[in-house]
Amino acid sequence: MALVRREYPNVIGVMVHGSAARGEPGPFSDIDLVAVTGRGRKPSEFSYFDGDIYVGVGFLRVKDLEREFGDPKAFFWARGSAKATRVLYDPKGVLKQILARWRLAKPSQRILEKSLWDMYHNIIEYSGKLRNGWRNRDEYMTRYAAQVIAQHVERAVIALNDISIISENYLWHQVLKARKRPSHLEIDYPIARGIRATKETSKIYRSTMRLCSETLRLIRKDLREKAKHKRFLTLLAEPLEKHGL
Repeated sequence: MALVRREYPNVIGVMVHGSAARGEPGPFSDIDLVAVTGRGRKPSEFSYFDGDIYVGVGFLRVKDLEREFGDPKAFFWARGSAKATRVLYDPKGVLKQILARWRLAKPSQRILEKSLWDMYHNIIEYSGKLRNGWRNRDEYMTRYAAQVIAQHVERAVIALNDISIISENYLWHQVLKARKRPSHLEIDYPIARGIRATKETSKIYRSTMRLCSETLRLIRKDLREKAKHKRFLTLLAEPLEKHGL
């Protein structure tokens, strides 16, 4: 932190994320620093070695932290990060106030709908790539599409359960423990994601197709009465069976 404050004296605060902030670093963990600036041009990110420890330094403007309250792609990660962030330098208390707001933040209906609409669309899109890969005996495409689908299922489960993502280290554990989830998630998600390896591409294909089907129906059940956007409502009303799902 001393290097950041010395070379960038105008920063209004410095935070540390990740395992170092949580007090659980491993022997090969890095340190993730975020320096917060006010107005003006944001400095470029950089990294360096402090002895044997790799340190990454990112920069955010205060307005960027505020903007994430309304960003469907950032909300659940940002709130989780706030819960696992340690402030190192904050002379005016600006970071303390923003982090306190983040820790108590609830997603708006717009954030939930936009997040789940994106996931619904992406799962359908990549189910087509999965089926094409399987049909053409393209093992790479089949496995790649399965992993992408599993990632979108993760994000759908996160939004449906209002989960704060603490770390990539815990993400799949949080997903598997969620209350609202596809019926066969414990079986299909690790296989599609590549966490549970298998040489049987047919097994990956079958598990991922079932994961697609169950997740899409879960989103539809949850949002059919809540969604506001007409085009999303139209998409939710489309019979999935008609499209092989």
